[in-house]
Amino acid sequence: MKFPGFVGPSYTSQSVRLADQQCMNWYVENIEVGGETFQNALYPTPGCSTLDTAPGGESPVRGITQQNDRCFAVVGQTLYELNSDYEFKEPGDFTSTTGLAVARDNNPATFAWNSDAGKEVFITSGDKGYVYDLATEALSEEISSGANQCEFLDGYFLVLDDATSTLKVSGLNDGKTWEGSQVALRTAGSDPWQAMVVTHRDIWLFGEETTEVWYNAGTSPFPFAPIPGAFLEQGIVAPFSAVRFGNTVMWLGNSEDGAGVVWMADGYSPKRVSTHAVEYAIQQYSRDGSSISDAVAFTYQEDGHIFYVLNFPTAKATWVYDAATELWHERGTWDTADCAFEAWRPQYHAYFKNKHVVGDRALGTIYDMSISNYTDAGGGEIRRVRRSPHISLNDDYMVYSSFQVKMETGLGLTSGQGSDPQAMLRWSDDGGETWGPERWVSAGKIGNYGTRAIWRRLGRSYDRVYELVVTDPIPWRVIGAYLELAGRS
Repeated sequence: MKFPGFVGPSYTSQSVRLADQQCMNWYVENIEVGGETFQNALYPTPGCSTLDTAPGGESPVRGITQQNDRCFAVVGQTLYELNSDYEFKEPGDFTSTTGLAVARDNNPATFAWNSDAGKEVFITSGDKGYVYDLATEALSEEISSGANQCEFLDGYFLVLDDATSTLKVSGLNDGKTWEGSQVALRTAGSDPWQAMVVTHRDIWLFGEETTEVWYNAGTSPFPFAPIPGAFLEQGIVAPFSAVRFGNTVMWLGNSEDGAGVVWMADGYSPKRVSTHAVEYAIQQYSRDGSSISDAVAFTYQEDGHIFYVLNFPTAKATWVYDAATELWHERGTWDTADCAFEAWRPQYHAYFKNKHVVGDRALGTIYDMSISNYTDAGGGEIRRVRRSPHISLNDDYMVYSSFQVKMETGLGLTSGQGSDPQAMLRWSDDGGETWGPERWVSAGKIGNYGTRAIWRRLGRSYDRVYELVVTDPIPWRVIGAYLELAGRS
C-alpha cells in the first residue's frame, strides 16, 4: 500500500506524539497534471560550488547586489565588485583585489541603485551611508551616522535611521545631497521604525509593534507621506527579515501581543503564513536563550518556486517558505564535529549573469547556488532528512513486512562517494520519542535504474515514525513510499 503523506513539509508539533514531521534539505513539488501514480515529490534543495573567496577569507559576506550586469558585495569591511568570472576585484578595477573600505557592525550591508539617471550605488554599512559613483568609480562617505538600511524610489535614495526612527531622503538622482529638510520622523505610531522595504512604489516602514505604508504624494519640500488607512497592527522583530517576495512583502513579526509569526502582506493587511509548528520552533529559540532578532532573509526563484529563506544564525536554524506550494521546509549545514545542523551558510543572494550567487554568512566566500550542485557551502556533504507522519491504527500493533522508498535510483557517480549511494532508514516505536539504529540499503550504482530501496522484516509497533536520511552527492528525488504491513490486536 502507498504510505500517505510520506512526501510532505516540516511540521513538528509541541507534542511529537501528534506530529514529528521533518523535511530537511528537500522541498515539495506538486505535479500539474493528473493521472500519475504519485502527485508530488521531494526534490533536493540546491548545493553550492565555490566561485571565489575574498582576500583573507575570514570575514563573512555581509551583503550582495547586482544590476545592469554589475555586481557588488561587502565582505567584512570591504566593498568589492565581482567581474564576469565571478572574482572579487576592486570596484572599477578588474586587476586589483584590494577593495574599498567601509565601516562594519553586526548588521548586514544594504544596497540601492539609481540606475542610468544618477549612475550611483548607495550602500549602508556600519551605520554609515556611502555612494559608489559608477561613472568615476569613486566611493564617498555621505552619511556619517544614522544609516541602517537603504532603498530607492522615484529618483530618490531613502535611508532609515532606526536609532532615531527617521526617514531620510536624498536629492533627486543624487545620493551625495542630503538636506536637513528632507527627513521625516515617525508620528503615526509610538514604536520606532526598525526596517524598510520598497515594493510597488510603496515604502513599507516597519516599527517594533506596528507598520505603516508611505507613498510619493508629490508634496514639497518632503515628497513622501503615509497612505491613509495603510496602518498594520503588526511590527517586526528581526529588521533584516523583511524582504520583497514576488509581488508582496514578507517579514518575521512582532506586536504588543507577542512575536514569532511570519507575515505576508495581502494588500495593506498582514496575512499569517507560518504554521503553528514553525511558530513553536521560532518561539522556542527565544525561550532557549537564542536570538530571533538577528534573523536575516533573502528570496530567490528557481523552476517556478519562489522561496523565502529565513536564517536564524544564533539559533542555528533555517526555515524556508515556498510560494508555489505554500509549504515550509528546513535547510541546514551539517556540522560533522557536533553531528548537528547549523543555520544554512548561504545568507545573501543576487541573480548575476544567469547564476544564483550567494554569500557565506561565516566566511568571505561566494558560491554558485544550483540544484545541479550536490555539496554544501564550504564543500561539506548535504544531509537530507525526511521524517514521516505517524503510522498508528487504534493503538493496535502493526507488523511491518517491508518499507520501500519510491525514488529515482541508478544515479550513482562513476567513482568516490556516491558511486554506490546509500539510503539510511531508522524508526521510532514510541511515536518519535526515541530512535533505533540506522539500516542502510543501496540506491543503485550508475545505470542500475531498476534498483528498489527496500527494507524488510521491520518488526512491529503500535505507533511508528520512519526517518529517511541520505548524504551522497547525487540528485536525490523521492516520489513516495510503500508499506507492507498487517494489523494485529
